[in-house]
Amino acid sequence: MEILAAILLIFLCLRVFISLVNLLSGLHLPNKKPTDYPKVSLLIPARNEEVALGRLLTGLQQLDYPDYEVIVCDDHSSDNTEEILNWFSGDDNRFNWFLGERLPEDWLGKNFACHQLAEKATGKYLIFLDADVDLRQDALTKAVSYFQENKLSLLSVFPQQKMLTFQEQMIVPVMNWILLSLLPMTLVSQSNFPSLSAANGQFMMFERVSYLKYQWHSKVRNQNVEDIRLARMVKSNGLKMAVLLGNNDIYCRMYRHWNEAVIGFSRNIHEYFGGKRIVMIGFWLIVILGPFIVWTVLGKEYFWLFLALVGVNRIFVAVASRQNILSSVVHHPLQMINFTAIVFYNIYRRIKKETSWKGRKIKL
Repeated sequence: MEILAAILLIFLCLRVFISLVNLLSGLHLPNKKPTDYPKVSLLIPARNEEVALGRLLTGLQQLDYPDYEVIVCDDHSSDNTEEILNWFSGDDNRFNWFLGERLPEDWLGKNFACHQLAEKATGKYLIFLDADVDLRQDALTKAVSYFQENKLSLLSVFPQQKMLTFQEQMIVPVMNWILLSLLPMTLVSQSNFPSLSAANGQFMMFERVSYLKYQWHSKVRNQNVEDIRLARMVKSNGLKMAVLLGNNDIYCRMYRHWNEAVIGFSRNIHEYFGGKRIVMIGFWLIVILGPFIVWTVLGKEYFWLFLALVGVNRIFVAVASRQNILSSVVHHPLQMINFTAIVFYNIYRRIKKETSWKGRKIKL
């Protein structure tokens, strides 16, 4: 048992080191200008997005980039999404939308919508955005500059999360806590190993010719978690990619209610662990039982050291993610309860072999 307790401490120290590396790596879009300004297509799949879509489109009208188009695929919404799209497309000729085709049996909705959007795009660069994302005025300019300078085939950004309610603060930070304490993000771009991949479907930027050559969304047509799978495919084909964090330039408010967040995060949390649920469960056991094992085997001195390392890890992740430091540390126990709920719901859905999203059934 002493060996097990020592391993748990070493693993935690490693996670603290990884989160520090991520903090010091400058994982944000630098404030630079592009060498040229080719046309960019901002592509938005939308299904029942009346709550968020208007805010996104309003923000896109304010971008300082000189040449871009906005195309929205209305994926058969049943709310007021169409009325919002008519308003913006009638007011600004850079904005267009279309009603998506009927969903084929072997496709999932978002993937098919993105595939259709890419076919209609005319820009040199394609940026797929979720409807709940907000871009600051210069975000597109900075993204194009970074893409060009690093000669990328894929750039993905984990937006800075807006958390306006206590429920959001208790669950949304869990995802960055996992990501930034397990994966040195610089290795995503510097390593050729597909296993060292990450991406966020809320912001994914491709070079159009390369995208059309590989037909990326067609390759993940029936995948519930398309973003990480796409990142692995990009690296498997020897192409260069990078993953960054939003820094007051790309925002997102993902979920407004606890149950909505649990359902949403449970769809893809196993992909943070290489798609292996057994690894996910092992990590959950380490996180939940680790402090008790250290206390029981090594005594309270090492227990307090363990808790101090947990706190330091949360501080590093919070600073890198632009999250509230005090909330991240103080609310860690409650967030671990929510992490437990996400893990168990993920397992439940896998046993059931079916889930639903945006009113559609999805086979797992």
